[in-house]
Amino acid sequence: MTGKSCMKQILGGVALCLGFSVTAQTDEEKVGRAAAAQVLGAAPLVASDAAHHYVNLLGLTLSAHGVANYKWHIGVIKSDAINAFAMPGGYILLSSGLLKLLETEDELAFVLAHELSHVGRRHHYQVVQRQRLADQAAKGLQTVTQDGDTAKLAQASGQIYARGLDKTAEFESDRLGVEIMTRAGYDPAAAINVLEKLQHLQGNDPRAELLFATHPSPAERLDMLLQAGIDKLPRPSAKPNPNRQARFQKFIQAI
Repeated sequence: MTGKSCMKQILGGVALCLGFSVTAQTDEEKVGRAAAAQVLGAAPLVASDAAHHYVNLLGLTLSAHGVANYKWHIGVIKSDAINAFAMPGGYILLSSGLLKLLETEDELAFVLAHELSHVGRRHHYQVVQRQRLADQAAKGLQTVTQDGDTAKLAQASGQIYARGLDKTAEFESDRLGVEIMTRAGYDPAAAINVLEKLQHLQGNDPRAELLFATHPSPAERLDMLLQAGIDKLPRPSAKPNPNRQARFQKFIQAI
């Protein structure tokens, strides 16, 4: 992959092309970087600098409307599976299979804002920290914070993705994601569109098997959003934004 719009960084031997510096500084970032490397070991990034530039800019725009200040690193992996991964420290990976299910930039905004919310609320990192405390107790309170243990913590993070977070975390990320995208000027009704698309797939598409195994059902998520008052949030003009749609379609074609 080439191009000035992206910066290459090797994560566990896999080239991750993202829009910003990926030097891991904090423990949270180190764990997230190692977890991202695990995902990338199974599914490579799509070979499009333009696509990564676009999705990183959109993520940065959304994050300015209510997410903690991270150095965001958002990548698109080449996979038919319908899924997304939010890793500690600002790392997010979206599958091309999920993205091709979407029809508008507003729908993509919901998907991204949901994942940004997971990172901002430290949902996965808190579980990894609890695992770390358990390891410390098992080792007689010996430290397990050295870099050599980061890979083990990344494996613990991988187990989280395999079994999923608790429902409360998913519902919270849905609610916060909708609030973020709305503040950024996107249509909150797009969240309903995305969940309805997933609902139509449930039980009928093996590509979404892991997603359904690790998340509440789309129907439950829709119910919780309606209870949270998604239908009362302000909506932008009903007239489609041609610039948004054009750049979204260009993005989809690139992946």
